[in-house]
Amino acid sequence: MGRGIEGCGVTKFTIEQCKYYDKHGYNYKVYASKDKTWSRTKCHNVDNISKVKFAKDAEVDIAIKEINESDVAIINSLPPISLQIEAVNNFKRMISEITVPIVLIQHDHNMISIRRNAGLDEALAAAKVVFAHSTKSDFGIYASEKVGSNVDLFGVNEGTPILPFQPGMYFDEVKEQYWKESCENQRHHKWIGRTTPWKGYPEMFIFHDEYLRPNNLLTTFEGIDRSPAMILFRELYEFEDHTRTRENPNTYDLSEAYGSLVQLFGPYNHSEMLERMSNVGFGYQLSRMKERFIYRSIEYTHCEVVCTGTIPVFNKKYGDICIHRHYGKPLTECDNSGTIWLDENNFDAAFQQILELKNNPKKREAMRNQAFEFYKLHQDADYTFKELMNNIENEL
Repeated sequence: MGRGIEGCGVTKFTIEQCKYYDKHGYNYKVYASKDKTWSRTKCHNVDNISKVKFAKDAEVDIAIKEINESDVAIINSLPPISLQIEAVNNFKRMISEITVPIVLIQHDHNMISIRRNAGLDEALAAAKVVFAHSTKSDFGIYASEKVGSNVDLFGVNEGTPILPFQPGMYFDEVKEQYWKESCENQRHHKWIGRTTPWKGYPEMFIFHDEYLRPNNLLTTFEGIDRSPAMILFRELYEFEDHTRTRENPNTYDLSEAYGSLVQLFGPYNHSEMLERMSNVGFGYQLSRMKERFIYRSIEYTHCEVVCTGTIPVFNKKYGDICIHRHYGKPLTECDNSGTIWLDENNFDAAFQQILELKNNPKKREAMRNQAFEFYKLHQDADYTFKELMNNIENEL
């Protein structure tokens, strides 16, 4: 983990990856850079991950020696270009001195994010197989141009295979811990994400102001960090900003917030957020991306909403282009997805479903169970990591 423990998707991916290895008898060790501390570092339990100061030659020497005693080295993330030069150079040295086959998994979607990585070309050149969320993404195209497979004049396929992957999660494990027999508060709607527009907060603000607030309902946001992006955020929207006072969403009294502004909370402890989500009526994950970035991957926050037993409300644009792993067609075209699809061109349809479920507990129960089975079949860790490991073993 060249980027270290950033507390977002790559960290969660690594945690679930380790669970798969434990379950299926693999021996492994994880190394993460501790040269930079991220704001979400403490969101997850990462006690089984070894922290390495990449700027220190001696620590890197030990890691290289241990890695070279293994069968394969998997790179889950690259260091940021902002990292001190000694750390970046030592990461590149690791790549050059590792003698076992290297696998590169790239989680970033667009070129802006990819250019923030150091050592990308070195990792591509060293890798025996490369994985991306979509081979048509910016990274997929870049990797194909750099090292991708091609057929020479003699019909021999040369170059590096570039394959798609899905981030897996153990659905049953989360359900067993957080799923409630019944919803505690169906009037509470919760959005989770980060301070970036493609996570869908613009749509959530509109939906709240035009539909939820006038009907005396409550909307909370979780995961908003006080980054420079908050400047524009404040200019565009009205909300109760609990990130300023660092209010604890576990203890803050929201009884007067029904029919009021969006209640905004900061980065969350992962397990505590899941517990809160399990007690609300509707969970929102409204990410939207262009088709070339997605293929089959949904985000961990999609999966977590489903596993807490709340009713999932997802962005229809995402569902229109994300292909279900098992059914082979867009999520929105599959039967029994158990999902309310929020269409920015027809908010009324989603709201009517919300009203219907509010007064029909049997339908609500059936819907959340449908959602769980639908998304488990799509992205449970036993499916996705098995595919990943089979592809690695087939290519090495």
